Amino acid sequence: MQAMNTAGLCTDCVHTRALSSDRGSVFHMCQLGLKNPAFPKYPRLPVLRCPGYEKPCQTNSHTPDR
Repeated sequence: MQAMNTAGLCTDCVHTRALSSDRGSVFHMCQLGLKNPAFPKYPRLPVLRCPGYEKPCQTNSHTPDR
């Protein structure tokens, strides 16, 4: 998806939720912006620097049985 490649840090941030419109546009909502006014809810893209940016955790594809 081309829109995901132009979002900068929002592309893989754990706080981003990608929303698609009926017309095919993709918007990146920052969930930090819902609780903290220092973060815009819908930032201007591409986001190149962000103090709230967090990469998703790398998890093992194999989960041991418990």
